[in-house]
Amino acid sequence: MQKLLASIALGLFFTTCLHAGESKSPLTIEMSDPKVRITIPGMSGIDMTVHPMNEQTPVFRLRGSSGGTSVSIITPKIDTAVSPMACASAIANVVLSQLDVTREQLFLGRSNEQTFLIIYGLPMEKSVLLNTHIVSADEETQCIEAHVSKISTSDADIEPWFNGFAESNIEIF
Repeated sequence: MQKLLASIALGLFFTTCLHAGESKSPLTIEMSDPKVRITIPGMSGIDMTVHPMNEQTPVFRLRGSSGGTSVSIITPKIDTAVSPMACASAIANVVLSQLDVTREQLFLGRSNEQTFLIIYGLPMEKSVLLNTHIVSADEETQCIEAHVSKISTSDADIEPWFNGFAESNIEIF
């Protein structure tokens, strides 16, 4: 377990040569409001439904899970025009202020010009909760976030988790 936690604490350098960890078809989620297509590699077969918190908090849009991996789609509105980088910075600041994560444990990168990645692990008893936020914006007033999480008890999950999201994409149309 110490090795697992130490692995998370190590800074990983994002490069364009990172690749999806599995050869599965990507999970593709399309929404009409906002008009967006989210593609997450290696996660096919997850049925997305209306998020259980949607009625009370409409920014929580969709949720699905499969094989211990959960995906939530969140679309918070901002009062002013917002860039994908501003949304990613805001989400990273929330993670740092509300969760037991240090800056050194948080990986920030991008998979393309408009899609940012925030990846980290939260230590739990005999396991770690792996998290990835895939973030963009409609560049008007709305952030687009896909939050992917998985409980892991194996060191072998760390590298594929950090490397597996490099081809993620949020496309606004």
